[in-house]
Amino acid sequence: MALAVTRHVSRSGIRIYTLPIEVFPRFWGNVYLLLGDGIATLVDSGSGLGSSDEHLLAGFAQVRDGWGEAITPADLRRIIITHAHIDHFGGLTTLRQHTAAPITMHALDRRVITNYQGRLLMASKQLSLFLHRAGIAGAEHARLMQMYGWSKEVFRALPVEELVEDGDRIDDLLDVIHVPGHCPGQICLRLDEILLSADHILSRTSPHMAPETITPGTGLEHYRRSLHNVARLDGIELTLGGHEDPISDLAGRIAGLFAGHERKITRILDLLREQPRTVAELSAAMYQNLDGYDVLLGLEEIGAHVEFLYLRGHIRPANLDPTDEVPTTALVYEVF
Repeated sequence: MALAVTRHVSRSGIRIYTLPIEVFPRFWGNVYLLLGDGIATLVDSGSGLGSSDEHLLAGFAQVRDGWGEAITPADLRRIIITHAHIDHFGGLTTLRQHTAAPITMHALDRRVITNYQGRLLMASKQLSLFLHRAGIAGAEHARLMQMYGWSKEVFRALPVEELVEDGDRIDDLLDVIHVPGHCPGQICLRLDEILLSADHILSRTSPHMAPETITPGTGLEHYRRSLHNVARLDGIELTLGGHEDPISDLAGRIAGLFAGHERKITRILDLLREQPRTVAELSAAMYQNLDGYDVLLGLEEIGAHVEFLYLRGHIRPANLDPTDEVPTTALVYEVF
């Protein structure tokens, strides 16, 4: 069953409708429909998996029936994809059956949509290497790689009509803020006093991190810099994320995100002071009850923090062998 649509109105009178979408089983996302004089913009599209498309179309129906807006997908004038993760762009396949509205996104995520199969193959190869170096081999490696491929073959490449960069303004309405870290081309969108923060800032959880060795433009170094950039924005009174609840205290939430990463970094350093460990061993020590796809997410999360510490010179591999030419050797890290 779809959840109820909610509405916010910006200072300039743009109506922002939040359409709750079950993007994965028991995991909900927010799609935003922006309506105003000459404006009919959809921000993100859901995953296209399970009940996601059904919830998306039901959201349009709620906006019509509950709020009196004369809007269908065919009336859209623009679709903005905040970042190229499938729970945000997978619904484009269904939307293309209803509308020819141009797709807009950041240039660094364009290839995911326009060359989907090629990018999936490249990411799979990089993930496989990361898992080997994290200390995952054999049957567990095969299991995690198979899990990574789940559902990803459903989407097919589509053209992207318009690219944006940091500082651009869309339709003389939305200010683009490039926030790499969670995804290379992720953008936040400012509309008057309201910030659509995508997955950069969420109300309860810290957005997932993966190391830049898997995908350039991701990782904790980029994410922290992006958080600082958003923290400098003045006059934001309401933040609407790609998941979870609205945020009224943006500065407080950003401070909480920084603090959470500092705690994680401190814990990793404490574990490495006890003894050298692989990324897999660190993940097992820090996340003791993970199951299913969360095992892979945990490895990537720790991998991103280990990468951050390594790049800043706090830790180093303890088992590097200059004669070892096998790139799949598990790296054991130590503090120095």
